[in-house]
Amino acid sequence: MKLSSATIVLSALTLASCGQPQTEQPILDSEAIVVGAGIAGLSAAVEMGRDGVNVLVLDMNSVIGGHAVMAGGFAIVDTPIQKRDGFTDSPEKAYTDWVEWTEDGNPDWIRYYAANSREMIYDWTAEMGVEFVRVQAGYENSVPRFHFTPRGAVDVVLALYRTALELPSVSFEWNQKVERLVVEGERVSGVVVRNTRTDEERELNAQHVVLATGGFEGNLDRVLETWQTDLPKPDRLLIGASIHADGNGLDLAENAGADFSWINRHYIYTNGMLDPRDPDQKLAITGGNDNALWLNAEGQRFTNEIGFDKHILTDVLDQDPTHYFAIFDESSRDELSMRGREWIKNHANGHPVLDNPDAAHKAASLEELAAMTGLSADALLASVERFNSLIDAGDDEDFGRFSSVDEAPPRIEQPPFYAIQFFPMPRKSMGGVAIDMQARALNAAGEVVPGLYAVGELTGSVGINGTHGMDGMFLGPALVTGRVAGRTIVAEHAAGGADLSIAVRPVEQSLPDADSWDGSLTADDLRGFLANEREGYWHFQVSHELVLEWQYECTLCHSSQVPFYPLNNTQSKLAQSQVCGNCHGRGVPTPLAARFGN
Repeated sequence: MKLSSATIVLSALTLASCGQPQTEQPILDSEAIVVGAGIAGLSAAVEMGRDGVNVLVLDMNSVIGGHAVMAGGFAIVDTPIQKRDGFTDSPEKAYTDWVEWTEDGNPDWIRYYAANSREMIYDWTAEMGVEFVRVQAGYENSVPRFHFTPRGAVDVVLALYRTALELPSVSFEWNQKVERLVVEGERVSGVVVRNTRTDEERELNAQHVVLATGGFEGNLDRVLETWQTDLPKPDRLLIGASIHADGNGLDLAENAGADFSWINRHYIYTNGMLDPRDPDQKLAITGGNDNALWLNAEGQRFTNEIGFDKHILTDVLDQDPTHYFAIFDESSRDELSMRGREWIKNHANGHPVLDNPDAAHKAASLEELAAMTGLSADALLASVERFNSLIDAGDDEDFGRFSSVDEAPPRIEQPPFYAIQFFPMPRKSMGGVAIDMQARALNAAGEVVPGLYAVGELTGSVGINGTHGMDGMFLGPALVTGRVAGRTIVAEHAAGGADLSIAVRPVEQSLPDADSWDGSLTADDLRGFLANEREGYWHFQVSHELVLEWQYECTLCHSSQVPFYPLNNTQSKLAQSQVCGNCHGRGVPTPLAARFGN
């Protein structure tokens, strides 16, 4: 009889244990702890939970999803959607495209992702009911590979979460911030977690800890400390990611002995405009107008305004100071697009941000616009006149933006005129915790840190993006690395063969009677609630601010199954997940006054 390699390994493990004194196994709070309930953490939890691994997912927020709920699509290779639309793709073609675009991307992970993205993303999520409906082209791809569901990444997040809730071995705890990792000898054996509502600390132990805490682009000091040395350093950056993307996971991993890779790589967007609601003047809204003319502080045009960030980033960073003004007129007002902050998603009022003097300058003449912006009137007028003449000629001989009248934007001549100040903003981390091809964290010597795994943007998407970020290559690698970590732990779980003693988790509560549920939270109650800002409660902070601003009723999101107080039962968790689409994926819902016609 020929033995398989797996049988040989398991037999060796069994023999090695014979005759050895048996020590009592400590009671574990979970076999695996996942820190972060974003798309990477959820993927790891589902992968493990389906194979019977006992998993506890911790998140400092009050809900699932992290920043993935606000994200778009996934880069996937050789899918039925591509074939439907007449595009022929292959892992080999994708590898060639991505290696060329990134210039120095991690070849091993690029090759792995190109070969496995179809099975690990498209096919896997399809089993959970996810439907990809369209594929979009991108600068970095010779064929379209940027895949979207009807509502963006939130559809995948919800599918993963609902699948996880069906798995008896997977559980979730919210408002739990991991303060440090527990290290015994050289092995990570658990976490010290603090409840952000009560400040209660406790130690949780596990055989495996998966860090899925996201990137650090919300920490501008850290971004500048790790700035790519061959790029000009900007005099000012805006925060283009969440302020909660602060690099806490990097600190946790480093203190446990892990090293970093690609840490000086950042995906920098060039079009960050100040959020007028931010008193600190640090938060950005991603804005853009394809008809606009870009002028530096001297009133001079300096780049192709519709070029990709890879091609124009250096042009922006070469300016002194590193900001510019996007100039356009009333005919192009509706061409403005914005995203990144919830309050500007409702366009029913025709981009009210343009009428906000703290966000945009608006003037009856170009001379008045120059005075508002501090630009030289002579320089501004000359630049607009030159731009209009190139439009008339149908040839942008200065920067190659267009080569025909049909490709050219409209002339800038219809008052009122607008100017929005834009700044570079870090959007996504392209470096982070160093891992191997099994998603195990590595130390400075390239050795595995036992018991520790890192996934998602915390790893900087494992260096796949190299120096130049790519569409769909953040969400995609987040899901894939989550599954890789899950598979690694499942394999160790199967090889170990030991019956682990897992602490009993709290019994689920029953749903309240409809008659006993009180949903009478008033606007004044809500204002009082928001006055006491809570760490790790950021998602609900934003949601509740919208409720007040748009005069929603709380029942838009809450019901007897989604109460105002924590409730530990699967039904309420599932019900809560149903409301995510109210704000994500299809825009902010219509105010109730309009809904009911009063």
